[in-house]
Amino acid sequence: MEEKQGGENLNHEPTVLDWVKSLFRLRPIPIPEEVAPEVEPKVKPRKVTLQPAPPTVKELPTIQVTAAHLRIPVAVILALIAQFGLEQHSGSIMIPIALYVIAAGLLGWAFWVGDLPEAIKLKARKRFKAISVRVPFIVAGLFLSALTFLVSGDNKFDLTTLVFWLGAIFCTLFSIWEGEIQPRKLWERIRSWFSAPKYQIKLDHWSLLVILSFLLVAYFRFVNLNTVPYEMWSDHAEKLLDVTDVLNGKHSIYFPRNTGREAIQFYLAAATARLLGTGISFLTLKIGTALIGFITLPYIYLFAREVGGREVGLAALLLAGVAYWPNTISRLGLRFPLYPLFTAPVLYHMARGLRLKQRNQLLLAGLFAGIGLDGYSPARVVPLAFAVGVAIFMLHREAQGQRVKILNWLVAAGLIAFVVFVPLIRIAIIQPDLFLMRTVTRITGAEQAIPGSPLKILLENIWRGLTMFGWDNGKIWVISIPNRPALDWITGALFHLGIALVAIRYVKQRNWLDLFLLVSIPILMLPSTLSIAFPDENPAPNRAAGAMVPVFTLAAIPLAMIPAWVRTQWEHRRSYGVSLLVVCGLFLLSADMNYRLVLHDFYEEHRNGTWNTSDVGHVIQGFAESVGTYETAHVVPYPHWMDTRLVAMIAGKPTKDYALWPDDFETVLEEQRAQLFIVNPNDVDALEKLYELFPSGEESRWFSQLEGKDFLMYFVPPEIGTDRNLNPDPE
Repeated sequence: MEEKQGGENLNHEPTVLDWVKSLFRLRPIPIPEEVAPEVEPKVKPRKVTLQPAPPTVKELPTIQVTAAHLRIPVAVILALIAQFGLEQHSGSIMIPIALYVIAAGLLGWAFWVGDLPEAIKLKARKRFKAISVRVPFIVAGLFLSALTFLVSGDNKFDLTTLVFWLGAIFCTLFSIWEGEIQPRKLWERIRSWFSAPKYQIKLDHWSLLVILSFLLVAYFRFVNLNTVPYEMWSDHAEKLLDVTDVLNGKHSIYFPRNTGREAIQFYLAAATARLLGTGISFLTLKIGTALIGFITLPYIYLFAREVGGREVGLAALLLAGVAYWPNTISRLGLRFPLYPLFTAPVLYHMARGLRLKQRNQLLLAGLFAGIGLDGYSPARVVPLAFAVGVAIFMLHREAQGQRVKILNWLVAAGLIAFVVFVPLIRIAIIQPDLFLMRTVTRITGAEQAIPGSPLKILLENIWRGLTMFGWDNGKIWVISIPNRPALDWITGALFHLGIALVAIRYVKQRNWLDLFLLVSIPILMLPSTLSIAFPDENPAPNRAAGAMVPVFTLAAIPLAMIPAWVRTQWEHRRSYGVSLLVVCGLFLLSADMNYRLVLHDFYEEHRNGTWNTSDVGHVIQGFAESVGTYETAHVVPYPHWMDTRLVAMIAGKPTKDYALWPDDFETVLEEQRAQLFIVNPNDVDALEKLYELFPSGEESRWFSQLEGKDFLMYFVPPEIGTDRNLNPDPE
């Protein structure tokens, strides 16, 4: 029987709660004394002999492969195989299409279940601000715009026109600029810096990588520029004549030659000729356009970075920098690269301004859109792309409750573009036929009857335009390699994967910029696809050149996706290193293909297709500097043969035309100095007439390395007994 005291069990050690309860009963439980722990008796240890442990087998690391590890690489491989098949134009087209469908499905599956990291969400301000206007400056800007319009009627950029025009742009821009502009403080800072210049350069690993990338793409843009392409054609003769006019003091707003041309290239080429001493030459034109193509790349980097972060920006820079399509149109010496030059900053400043809610960014977009209108006529669709981009943004949640302010910002940017466009507006009103000729003749039957239903032709044009990147970039051999894709098969595969990824990403995340990327391509291709009266001119890589900004951005997204995917799905650092090697390998393979496309395939295609005017020009130059003169050399025109104006430019006489038709041979019968006639080998009638009129002449043949490019040289010796100088140069 258990003993109890005060109702408490004494056979177990009381707790603190028991002790507190006993206090309330006035019968406190005594606190037990601490009992020393029992000590076990010492036992003499036995001597134990240790046996060696059996050898352990090191287990190899196991890799558990799941569907998440396979979806992305299989999609990329299938896309590469599909695009390789499309580029070859061999076999059934259905197999590459089926592979693309499977690749897109795998990519969509991977993104939907979270294999890929979500799109980078860059920080942004919360609200748009209402526009505040500096009234005196807006009034001054509008007044100066009116004066610019009035004085532009003579189609000249004289001092008065420039002062009014630049003043109108500055006043209008400053009137709605966000923040204060203090010219005096800015001038003081510039003056103090020049008095004691200080340089401070900080480079991290990423900055160094970007600089090295720019050096690499600069090599692709400028290597062998003097020889690739080698020959000019008639368009270059028109351009060089306009450059000559500028150098001679004729400063036009709109140049009427060759159905009308905007002004920027001619002033750039004139500056190049004067500063670099390259003269009126093909190289002068090519230096300017190659430079234009190169300085477009920083804005492609910035726009792509705005879309997907700096990795996407760097990938877009590299892919666009080495690609055959932008490289060829930048080397031709024509205005083509001016289209993407101004498209890229418009898209970048628009995207950045809407994300950060910075009005000044949209004003800069409007400024670049206006300047682009003075560059190349296809840039007339850039304001439309700008407006569509803002409209897409306004339809999304980010613009909720702020749409009126955003619309006001768009109107302000449009006002800036309008003020920049004022001189050309006056020309368009005075000479609408000249200003709109190229557009009207392509859209309507003004020059040639439309060959079928306009709607059907338009839809076919759009389809062929959108397939130029992976199937066929058209038949215009002077600006491209006919019947091949505009992108190499690696970039083409990445581009189509980028379309699938962005489309799926938009469905899931509703990012307005993803939708704009997809919509902007057909908009920026309108100058090509609207060629309804001349459907064979579509696709035209030059008129679709503005689309390269979103195209290479889309191609960069899956390329930059590969390391990001490995980082999330594979734990080993070696895997990430391998992914970087894969990305570098794909890029280097793409670069090698594009290098051969430009410097070998395009070079050969172009030289075989153009006439060897440089050979004729050098022959005339040699004749004039030896036994003849520049005045007594002639080129007998022949249908579909070389442009005789180009011959003069290569010979060093840019204002001369060496054409002498057979009906005019009698006009040089009394010439006593030595004469040289360049004749097409097929022009039998002209050759017979030369033998009849100049029986003392001697015929020889220039044998060209290219088939079908030989020409005849009919040399008429000087009259014996004359007192002429054998080598006068009347010019």
